[in-house]
Amino acid sequence: MWRHPCWRVGRSFALVALSLVALVWPAPPVRGQPTLPPAHPYSFGERTIEQTWQPRRDSARSMPYRVEGIIAIPEGDGPFPLILIFHSAHGGCPPDAPITELELERWPCKPSEERRNDAGFAYLARALAARGYVAVAPNLNAVYAAAYGSVGPELRRYPPVLEAHLSHLVAANRRRTEPFGVSLVGKLDLSRIGILAHGHGALLAMQSARARQGRPRAGSADANGPLAAVLLVAPLYSSEGDADVPLGVILPACDGMAPDLHGQGYYEDARLARNRKHFAASVYLLGATHNAFNEVAPQNEPLTPSPVAGCPAGNARLSPQRQRDFLARYAPDFFDASMQAPRSASNGAPASRAGLNPLDPAPISLYDLPVRTALALGAVQRAIVVQPRTRDDLGFNDFGGYALRGNASHLDFCEYRQPCMRWAIQPGNPSQVRFSWTNPAGAKWILPLGEAPANLSAFSTLHLRVALDPTDYLNAHREPVTLTLTLTDAAGRSASTQLDGATPSALAHSAGEVNRHAWGWIGHAYLASVRVRLTQFTGVDLTRVQTLEISVAGERSGSVLLADIEFLRVTPAQRSARLDTHHAPTPQPRR
Repeated sequence: MWRHPCWRVGRSFALVALSLVALVWPAPPVRGQPTLPPAHPYSFGERTIEQTWQPRRDSARSMPYRVEGIIAIPEGDGPFPLILIFHSAHGGCPPDAPITELELERWPCKPSEERRNDAGFAYLARALAARGYVAVAPNLNAVYAAAYGSVGPELRRYPPVLEAHLSHLVAANRRRTEPFGVSLVGKLDLSRIGILAHGHGALLAMQSARARQGRPRAGSADANGPLAAVLLVAPLYSSEGDADVPLGVILPACDGMAPDLHGQGYYEDARLARNRKHFAASVYLLGATHNAFNEVAPQNEPLTPSPVAGCPAGNARLSPQRQRDFLARYAPDFFDASMQAPRSASNGAPASRAGLNPLDPAPISLYDLPVRTALALGAVQRAIVVQPRTRDDLGFNDFGGYALRGNASHLDFCEYRQPCMRWAIQPGNPSQVRFSWTNPAGAKWILPLGEAPANLSAFSTLHLRVALDPTDYLNAHREPVTLTLTLTDAAGRSASTQLDGATPSALAHSAGEVNRHAWGWIGHAYLASVRVRLTQFTGVDLTRVQTLEISVAGERSGSVLLADIEFLRVTPAQRSARLDTHHAPTPQPRR
């Protein structure tokens, strides 16, 4: 398995031991902010990982490790949901004398020499505990270690290590066990387990989500049921398939470890799943880097090989503290919205704060930081018009209508996981349509909603994902593009609304710059959500809608990438900012 440079061991191992001592006490309270519960280190001694893929008599077959980590517990009796925090591969023990071109670790090493990467998420564990979750960050250094005869064995080493931690949590929930430092008797609701995973940890989290999918919901005393939610932060991507759980993906725009942001593929896999029950969300966080989410990880992150414009400049990057503050606020809101355990006391509903409420416009900022976002609801809440999977979808849409084009406009199909643009990096390379025109006068894409008028009265929102193609010569003017969305009913009544460069994260020119050393463009082109309430289309009979039209306003040529043109309905629970209440299916578009 390929490893990016963040697994290499950095400096200052002794500082980690000091940080672990500090975990036992809460940090000094900040004036005007509530005191957070403390994070405690725990240890259950040494175990071994049986590397059965190694020869039976090989000395590397039994790999030692310590069952240890940190835990933060809410005040009160519970039971509380459990959140597992998986750190990434930043290197645990110091490097061994190199024998080959690979840099190997000296494993095991003394506790005073080991970088405790789990300690880097103590701040997050405390924030989750303050919201009513038991948060546990296991030490996973042994899982990632380039030692004991294996390099890149994460997915094989990980299951027994996780089971060791879970078995102690189950035991502590039933009876008093002192190594956790406090009593956990009756405090864990093990029917609701979520995972927050950083970097390499995404591979482990998604493996668990897929393995547990389809299992019966476990009782509150059992830890073997399906996961309740997964949040992936700066994730590495594996194309082994989707898992039907509430899913969140956070992409740091200035990720020096995975600059192509292929972790967006987890979101794209989810939004293409036909019968998915749960929502998926993506956040593109401007100015954020890979390692800064972890307080202990090396902070001298390299610049991206083909940097996003502005990322190399220090002023354009978020400070590590602001980046961690973002995660400490987003993660509790995400788990509240997805696990239906809202415990927040202020500032509205968790889903709205995190940009997860489909009734709200797609946000331009979250927690005072600039973002772009995407949101895909469960299948029964989506009436898809166009979600391009094949070239045929450009003509025959999911409602059963045959599309028409107007004037000098063109439609091109871009296949999933294949580059759609000439040079820019597009996170996840989603399946999409390029809608382009040389003359805006009369340029349009007309989408009839079937032979009979469509009843959209149960739906609240028109959703689509858009981005300008910064590499197309038709956008060489670098001006915003304005699109007009029009609904027409069976009586011929029409109503329109416009999307322009002022629309959140939508049709402004993508951030980037010309590559002076090669014929190309440097930057990301993130396909962001736009949500328009159907109440904006006044005067149209939503029970008998005939067509949806996308046309062009202005006087310039242009090229826009489009995906997920659909109508969304929400449940009564979602109107209270919860996303995962199951309900009776809505009639689906014809196919």
